[in-house]
Amino acid sequence: MDLFVFFALIWPPYVANGSAVLASRLKWRHPVDFGHNFVDGRRLFGDGKTYEGLAIGVVLGTVVGYLPNLLHPTLTLLDALILSVAALLGDLLGAFIKRRLCMPRGHPAFPLDQLDFILMAMLVRSLYADVPVEYIIAASVVTPIIHRATNIAAYILRLKKEPW
Repeated sequence: MDLFVFFALIWPPYVANGSAVLASRLKWRHPVDFGHNFVDGRRLFGDGKTYEGLAIGVVLGTVVGYLPNLLHPTLTLLDALILSVAALLGDLLGAFIKRRLCMPRGHPAFPLDQLDFILMAMLVRSLYADVPVEYIIAASVVTPIIHRATNIAAYILRLKKEPW
């Protein structure tokens, strides 16, 4: 496994997923679901998934996620954009599933919370480029650890209300 290629592949989704929480600091936020409920009467995604968070995640995931490629070209800027968007779509899917399971916002749901964004990014990437199975396995192993550490950091920095 080429560790630089692995890092370049997971970095845009990590940045996108991790930076979307910065929208929580904004005074005005607009939920992606506009406050609407699904047919089961529960919110589609909840107040934590906002257009501002998506925008911040896509922009930072793309730009910051692309930076390692300046040292060793592995991905294109378009790849970083696609991986960032896919990661946030995976996070939205995870929120949708959590709402269907009657889990409140912020409730821990291992491994859904930890893997939804990275697995969606890998899935979308695999639709147009080779993603070695060992990269998917490695991402599935390291992501919960990194996810936990970054959530604790975000909690300490008061960016999140829960440390999970």
